[in-house]
Amino acid sequence: MELFFSVLKMIIFLIVIIYAINWTLKYLNRYTNQSSEVIEVIQRLGVSKSSSIAIVKILDQHYIMSLSENQNQIIKILTAEEVAAYEATLKSPVEPIVPEAFANLVQKSVAQLTKKKEDQKHGNFKE
Repeated sequence: MELFFSVLKMIIFLIVIIYAINWTLKYLNRYTNQSSEVIEVIQRLGVSKSSSIAIVKILDQHYIMSLSENQNQIIKILTAEEVAAYEATLKSPVEPIVPEAFANLVQKSVAQLTKKKEDQKHGNFKE
């Protein structure tokens, strides 16, 4: 019985610690991320450890930029057609995370377990 309470305490403290870490990170995120209404990084792709390529929107103009520790350069200024094509790819339908076959399998298993539990509850044992 003592082992059970020790494990229960450990699980409760683990949940409390994870919640505290999550809250702290959200609080710190307010102060570390700079937000601007004029400049927005639309997408960033890491190329190496210290450099990346990004699509940046400054006012109403979109740029493809090379960002590194030493310097930032504009690679290309995007046209309205290129921006529209990019935004269309962002709005494409996203596949569900869980495939339908797996979801159906889980639903069947839950239904079987529920039925089995109900049978045991009512004394209808099948042995």
